Amino acid sequence: MAITFISHSSAETDEDQANADSVRAELIKRLPGFGWQVLVDDELRVGTDWRDALYEWLRDCDAAVVLVNRDGLKSSWLRREVEVLWYRWRAGSRLTIVPVLLKGLTARELRHSEISRLADLQCILQDDVDDGEDLVSLIVEGLGDLGVCADTPAKRSMATKIEHCLDEVTDRFTLRAMAQALGAEGEWRYPTASEERRRIAHHCLAPVPTDNVPMAVSEVEFFLALDRLDKLISLLLPTWIDPVAVRLLLPGSGQVVATLAGNWTDTARQHIHRASYFSGAYRSEAVPLVAGEAQSMEHMEGCLAAVRALLKSDDENDQPIKGHVLFLVIDPAGTELGVVGELVRTLIGRFSWLNIIVLTDGDDPADLGTQPGRALHIPLQPGAERQMKRTSRELDDIRANRNGHGKDQA
Repeated sequence: MAITFISHSSAETDEDQANADSVRAELIKRLPGFGWQVLVDDELRVGTDWRDALYEWLRDCDAAVVLVNRDGLKSSWLRREVEVLWYRWRAGSRLTIVPVLLKGLTARELRHSEISRLADLQCILQDDVDDGEDLVSLIVEGLGDLGVCADTPAKRSMATKIEHCLDEVTDRFTLRAMAQALGAEGEWRYPTASEERRRIAHHCLAPVPTDNVPMAVSEVEFFLALDRLDKLISLLLPTWIDPVAVRLLLPGSGQVVATLAGNWTDTARQHIHRASYFSGAYRSEAVPLVAGEAQSMEHMEGCLAAVRALLKSDDENDQPIKGHVLFLVIDPAGTELGVVGELVRTLIGRFSWLNIIVLTDGDDPADLGTQPGRALHIPLQPGAERQMKRTSRELDDIRANRNGHGKDQA
């Protein structure tokens, strides 16, 4: 059952509060009949850490209904909830957000408030409907098909991993400086370090300019053990890639053969990491096609060695471990595209489970002469790979310059 979270704030007048309670009660009553599990703070048990519980709901929900009254425009907590939901949505999460403007509130007032970003979405105005049942029907329509709005466990997992890497940073001002270095929008001042860590994690689900990463890491590296610093850097380095743009890189019903307009095998690995949100089930091996006297044989031997490494086996005829999605990254290294295409055709004919990425400036994988289940070309912005290399070197320097300083030497 898909999960919808009801976000709301208290009202100052008894009339407005009664109206909000009525809408909420009707949603709780009717949404389960449409296949939705409803999360609302009324269900929190006594003694529960309500902040942590609400953030977990905000992270895991498939949809959110945001009930806004005039007092809600000034609510700092509602603003934080909207910010977390917005980061998820902006990052390409298949999350549905349905803003509902309760009685007396206009879209114009919403646009001039601190949660004005909600006005960019299609809002439902209670003043435009006749009764509560009609309002709930419109909300159900806005939630749409459950299959469309479901989020991915991998995306949630990546956010959790970033939070875990930063768990040792307990000063919210340091974390705020990191968020600002990454380019997080707004002047949000969260009252706890835990909230700031979540803010950073959700921001990193969206594309982050590669120039921003070294400064962001510098803000927190002193407080991190080296193993966590290494893991954080590996998670942040691919965030320059738009995760929505590379989603097709993940195989569906057939093999993927892709051309990537890059020159560095690590660029392909980063695209795989970004598309899969660092799911451990997605693995890759790279092969440079070094020319020799027996070119075709040497190329095939190199590829078969990589296939065995992917399979964790001495026999390339074995099948992948259940759940593993395997990529072979081919660097032509000056080899003619026609020769590469012949090699790729042989590989996809022999290994039906193997996905292949070829580093080439070619605009179309069809130039390889292959007929896989899915073929695509991944372009890069001019200078993107060069700048990413500079960022990688800068992050390597941050690691190297610890020189007896930081958490490990405390």
